[in-house]
Amino acid sequence: MSQSNNDSSNNAPESSEQLLNWSMLDEPSIIEYCRNSLRDDGVMVLKDFTTQYGLNNLKDEILSVPYSDIQKDCTPWQDQGDHTNYLSSHPRNFMMKKVSAAFVGRKTLEHDTTDRLCMSIYNDENNNNKKKVSDENENENKDERLLHFLSSVADTKLYKSTDENGSVYSYRIHPNHNAPWHFDESPYTAILYLQNTEEGCGGEFEYIPWCRPTSSKDDVKGHDIVRTVLMDGGGMENEEDDDTNNKSGVVMKRINVEPGSLIFFNGSRTFHRAAPITGPTIRIGLVFTYSDIKGFMNSDDVKDNNKWDPVDATATECLVESSEK
Repeated sequence: MSQSNNDSSNNAPESSEQLLNWSMLDEPSIIEYCRNSLRDDGVMVLKDFTTQYGLNNLKDEILSVPYSDIQKDCTPWQDQGDHTNYLSSHPRNFMMKKVSAAFVGRKTLEHDTTDRLCMSIYNDENNNNKKKVSDENENENKDERLLHFLSSVADTKLYKSTDENGSVYSYRIHPNHNAPWHFDESPYTAILYLQNTEEGCGGEFEYIPWCRPTSSKDDVKGHDIVRTVLMDGGGMENEEDDDTNNKSGVVMKRINVEPGSLIFFNGSRTFHRAAPITGPTIRIGLVFTYSDIKGFMNSDDVKDNNKWDPVDATATECLVESSEK
């Protein structure tokens, strides 16, 4: 492990250029395709975004550090509910039992990895291709290639989250984990897929796109989705079609995302989860979060219910398995 470095964004390794197929982000046809996919399907999938070097080394970096393995009870809003304003039987207070997954948060990725490869993507400043911008307000993210690309896809100016852990984190899902249906608190989410479990053994990305008009926990449409999918049975859990239209009219989509792909969606308005896995190989992803508001941070409620980083976990929750596959 490397020594802590408080200015990692200015010391990204030269190899960061080898991690991704950056030139894809400049292709007008790709931008248009991704923009249409996000609008029409609720999720953008950019295949083959990582190089083989990137796929191997990003995964190895994540597997080289401690991770936080947490089991908890929480609501689909990733908190403990709102018993002040809602009855215990209301969807807003529906508790999902034994929710679990393993995480490595920004603190560890930034300070305890040798090359900080994961952070180099989020902090990209395109130092090799910087251009002078006469008007500072013309395009503040001109030199941040991924941020600029995702802003184009979302048709709105995006900003990186400033959350100390929830802005960048990796997750791994084991066969014994229970990754739940949930809404993200951050408005936009990008996930770089690094490893899947065996074919036919689960792990698909399941989602109900654009199912509430706002990001508010008081949004009635969000309550209705939770009631339909989790409280009333919904008829969705055992379906095998890619697009499941249950008796309530709710459409759940299911996609199998290949390693090396980047997906991007509005996580705060899309109900989603990773399907349970049964194969021995764990699923690994690298998550970046964004907002259309500058300076976004997760609420204390969400932070308290998500131990994204082993630094914040207890000794019994923090495990090290550097050779895990």
